[in-house]
Amino acid sequence: MYGTGDILAASGHQVDYAFSDQFRAVTPATLRRFTVPLQIPSLIRRLQSQGKQYDVVEIHEPLAAAYSFLRPFLKGLPPMVIFSHGLEERAQRAELAYWRRKGLPISFKNRYSPLSVILQAIYGIKHSSQVICLNTEDFEHLIGSGVSETHITQLQNGIESDLIAAGEASAQGKQERSGLLFIGSWLVRKGILDLVPAVTKILRRHPEMRLTIAGSVAEAETVTGDFDPDVRGQITVIPKFSGNETLTELYRRHSVFVLPSYFEGQPLVMIEAAAFGMAIVTTDVCGMADFIQDNQNGLFVKVGNPKDLECKLESVMTDQCLARRLGDAARLTAQTHTWESSAKTTLLAYERAIQNATTTGSGRRTDL
Repeated sequence: MYGTGDILAASGHQVDYAFSDQFRAVTPATLRRFTVPLQIPSLIRRLQSQGKQYDVVEIHEPLAAAYSFLRPFLKGLPPMVIFSHGLEERAQRAELAYWRRKGLPISFKNRYSPLSVILQAIYGIKHSSQVICLNTEDFEHLIGSGVSETHITQLQNGIESDLIAAGEASAQGKQERSGLLFIGSWLVRKGILDLVPAVTKILRRHPEMRLTIAGSVAEAETVTGDFDPDVRGQITVIPKFSGNETLTELYRRHSVFVLPSYFEGQPLVMIEAAAFGMAIVTTDVCGMADFIQDNQNGLFVKVGNPKDLECKLESVMTDQCLARRLGDAARLTAQTHTWESSAKTTLLAYERAIQNATTTGSGRRTDL
């Protein structure tokens, strides 16, 4: 959000942000999926009454329904752009499919509770002036759902220029690199049910190898507790970190990056790891499939297949030439993913939203 927003602001556009602290939390947390969206139109009108003028409003997909429903009745509200970090409907389907594959019990809550968000997201998408999505699978799903191609913009995430420069410098340096890096919350969606058995076998075969798990949110004891006791000494857990300094050092020190998620938008950590020339092993879905070309700048594994994950990780962790070849190609790919490029695509989406609102008679054309 700040990646594109800062670029647009620097080029002369007014960019404001609204976060949770600007909404009145007068209801229990379980009901905020309904009450927060209802507050967005009134927040915009309040800001407008204070002299703010907006050409478009960008809203996260699950929060968009109320704005799109009320906009025809509340004159003066700008056209709405929906930003999706991974379509809610597709995320639910992917979760259920993965749980079935793993033989996990699917509770009534798991099956039906997300529908309260999914239905709001679908309504918002159908009535938005533009949808920004992060991968080809989401784009094709929107087309298949009847959304006009003129109402969809596919955005590729960017990374900071400082990280690209640091990655380039790292590639020219002689720092020794080894070990496996996983960055992400310690969640089933991130593929931890496949990561644990796959990495456990590798660590047993190679006592000198190390695994780092960063940004887990979960405490170290919780994370290492999922592994057998005999390999826990080879695992380092960093529950939380902030700033690019720690992140940069993690990318510099490790040689292989693993991301076995069953659903994502387009993960920034994957692109950042690529910028540092890390060999990437990830699943062949979502934004990963748009970034990685199998056996060219990374390796694909099938979702929910720990044996496949084990084999691919073993190959790059024991074959330095392979890891270097994949990492060098990944670094070149990452260098095309800049926030400047993302900002241009975002601006195009905003312009399309204004045009779509004008042609449908639901808005007034203004200049950005």
